[in-house]
Amino acid sequence: MNRVNGLALAAALLAFALSSSALHAQDWPNKPVRVVVPFGAGGAADRLGRMAADHLSRAFKQQFFVENRVGAGGAVASTAVARADADGYTLLIGGSGPHIMGPAENPNIGYNPVGDFTHIAMIGGESYALSAQASLGVKSFKELIALSKSRADPINCGTPGAGSLGQLVIEAMLLKKVANFNHVPYRGGAPLLTDFFGNHVPTAMTPILPIIQHAATGAIVPLAVTSTERIPLMKDVPTFQELGYPEANGAIWFWLAGPKSLPAPVVERLNREVRRFISDPATKQQFEKTALLSMDADVPALTKYIADELKRWTAFVEEKGLKK
Repeated sequence: MNRVNGLALAAALLAFALSSSALHAQDWPNKPVRVVVPFGAGGAADRLGRMAADHLSRAFKQQFFVENRVGAGGAVASTAVARADADGYTLLIGGSGPHIMGPAENPNIGYNPVGDFTHIAMIGGESYALSAQASLGVKSFKELIALSKSRADPINCGTPGAGSLGQLVIEAMLLKKVANFNHVPYRGGAPLLTDFFGNHVPTAMTPILPIIQHAATGAIVPLAVTSTERIPLMKDVPTFQELGYPEANGAIWFWLAGPKSLPAPVVERLNREVRRFISDPATKQQFEKTALLSMDADVPALTKYIADELKRWTAFVEEKGLKK
């Protein structure tokens, strides 16, 4: 076979492959789609994943089923999906923990959070709140700072653990010498909340939803939230940004993703449906009732957000010396 005929054959095979891929994408989905959630049942990632999967099942008239695959702060599930076939039948609920904060602290996590995935659509997120035991006697973040600086010993502040948004926000404030805190990392949110509600740790940085009921009884006092806007269920609680501490801004976001090189038509259809889901008035109402945040984003905007946040927190981790 001469060189000209060889090039023609290669071009023909490439055209066939592309046309086959396009036909496959048009036929998608013709079987159930697995949506991997990298955390256990009940958390924000699981709730958002199931809400989105339910909507997609109705929209595409095909089952989108959730599979919880926990381990290594979300890295186990993320690694598995990164290595899955890029056929649109294995998707992932990506998130700030395994795709931004985890890689920022551990460059050898096992995957590239930007390059190894197709980022499809933002689903939702949750803010953290810094709260204090009522027995501490403070009613505002300003009073907490003053109290911490008047004491010889720092005030203990619990977080869900190393690599959590809670830890990074506390470390940011310590780095700027905002308050005299001692970071107390727990092994997850459940043990932290048990100790905090049992009055064993005076302050804590936690997701908002679990503390709302306790705040209503007056047992704990929310002092500030990490989101850039106030939370409707706690509208009297200011943001750190309002208080003059933009370095403490942050939220835990979750998005739909898949292996790299997903067919563009599949990505476009999924992006359109997820955005339709989050813009629905019923969804907005449900988000507000459960203290969830929403962000509308097309594929380029989502990918840019992830890359920018990864750069931001990587620089912070390096400055603070938190790399593993």
